Amino acid sequence: MSRIALVLGAVIAGSVLSVASISACGSATPTIPFDPPAPPGTEIEGGIGSSGGFGEGGTIEAGKPGCVGLQCQQHACAGGASTTVTGTVYDPAAKNPLYNVVVYVPNAPVKDLPKGATCDACDSLYSGSPIVTTLTDAKGKFTLKDVPDGPNIPLVIQIGKWRRQITIANVGQCIDNPQADHSLRLPKNTQEGDIPNIAISTGGSDSLECLLHRVGLDDTEYNGGSGGAGHLHIFQGGPTGFGGGPNTSPPGPASASSLWSSATELAKYDIVLLSCEGQETSSMNQQALSDYASGGGRVFASHFHYSWFNSGPFGSSNLASWTPGTNDLGNITSSIVTTLPSGAPFPKGIALQDWLANVNALSGGKLAIQSAKHNADVTAMHTASQPWIKAESKSPGATEYFTFNTPTTAAPAMQCGRVVYSDLHVGAASKDYQGFNPTVPTGCGSGDLSPQEKALEFMLFDLSSCVVPDSQPPAPPVGGVK
Repeated sequence: MSRIALVLGAVIAGSVLSVASISACGSATPTIPFDPPAPPGTEIEGGIGSSGGFGEGGTIEAGKPGCVGLQCQQHACAGGASTTVTGTVYDPAAKNPLYNVVVYVPNAPVKDLPKGATCDACDSLYSGSPIVTTLTDAKGKFTLKDVPDGPNIPLVIQIGKWRRQITIANVGQCIDNPQADHSLRLPKNTQEGDIPNIAISTGGSDSLECLLHRVGLDDTEYNGGSGGAGHLHIFQGGPTGFGGGPNTSPPGPASASSLWSSATELAKYDIVLLSCEGQETSSMNQQALSDYASGGGRVFASHFHYSWFNSGPFGSSNLASWTPGTNDLGNITSSIVTTLPSGAPFPKGIALQDWLANVNALSGGKLAIQSAKHNADVTAMHTASQPWIKAESKSPGATEYFTFNTPTTAAPAMQCGRVVYSDLHVGAASKDYQGFNPTVPTGCGSGDLSPQEKALEFMLFDLSSCVVPDSQPPAPPVGGVK
C-alpha cells in the first residue's frame, strides 16, 4: 500500500473552520472529507461522550458539544457487531510480522516526532488525538474496533519512532474490513514514513549494520558519520580483523572520536548499535554512554562491548556477573526466559517465545545459536537486569541476552532509556561480507534472517518501543493523546 500523507479537518460546533494538513517528506497532500457533526443524542462508540473523554463511547446530550471530525463517522452497530479493521503489520521488508506495534486512527494531524534521545512518556509519541487504538500480538495481528466508517479513513502504524501513515480507501459500516496481507509494514525509507535516527558502530566480528539492511531498510538511509539525509549513521569501530570494522564509501569517522566522544554527540541518536569489534572496546567514554542511556537513549551492545558495563558508571549497577574474554561456546541450543526473577510471568518473554515460533525460528521449542559466547550471568541478585535468552547446552544457564532500563537507580515509572546486551552475533550466521574490507551497505547479504537474527530483530524493535516495567504487558496509548 502506498504512503499517503494525512489531511484532517477540524470541525467545531458544526462548522468547518479550517483544513489542517500534514505532508510527510514532501508528498502530495490529499483532502479527506468529513461528515457533519452528529446531532445531540447520537450514540458514538469510542468517540467523545458526555464526559468528553476518548475511547469510552457515550451519548452526546442536548446542549453538550457535538462530535468532532472522524468521531462523527463512528456508528453504533446492532447485535453486538462493530466496525473493525484487521490486519498484520510487518517489518520494512514485509517478511516478518512485528509484535507490540501501535495501530490507531487519528482525529487530527500527527505531530513531528522528536529527534535524538528523549525521555518520553509512553503516550506522548502517539499524536493526532487517536480515536481508537490497539496493539499487534505475537503474530503481528491486530483488530481495531469502533473504527469510523466511510471513505479515506487514516490509519497510523507505529512503534516508538518508527511510523507510517496510510489511508484506507473505504471502511464499511458494522463489518470487518480486513487489510490485504503484507500491505501493512513499517517504512523502508523516509519517503514512506518516519525512521529513528540510528548510529551504528561497526566491528570486525559482527554486522549489526547489515541486520537493518536485511530487515528492509533502503541503501539511501545509510550515511558515513553524522551527516546526510538518511537515518542510519555509520561509524567505524576499533581496528580488528582484516582492516578494522566495515565502513561506508566515502568512509565514516571513527566511533571513538566522533560517536561516543561525548553524551552530546550520542544524544543526536534515538538508538545506538555497537557491533562486536573482536576485542574489548578501546577509548571508551563510559560516562557519556551512561548519561546517554539515562537521558532516554537506547543501546544495543554485542559481545566484547561488555567492557562498557563491567566497570565504570554501569559497573556499579550490579547488572550481571561478568567473565571477560572471547569465551566461545560454539553452536548451542538456548531457551527463552518467560518468568521474572520473582517467578511471576514475564509478558514480553512469553511474547518472544510465541513470536519466534510463529516466524519458524525455533526447533523443538528451542533457539539454535551459532558461535554463542558466555560473558554474562544474570541471576535473581542482579535486580536491575532481565534475562531473555539462556544457554541450554555446553554452559547451561549462561545468559545470552539481557536488558535493563535506565536510569538504573530510578523508580520504574521514571525510567525512559533501555540497554540490550547480546552474547550472540549477526555475523555468525548471516554470511554478510564475504570479502575483505567490506563496504556498508553494498557488501551486506540479502538473504533471509537466520533463527538467531530473528531474535535480534525482535529485540531491535522492542528496543525502539515504549519503556515499561518488565512485569507489565504493553498497553496501547490512551485515546485522545495530543
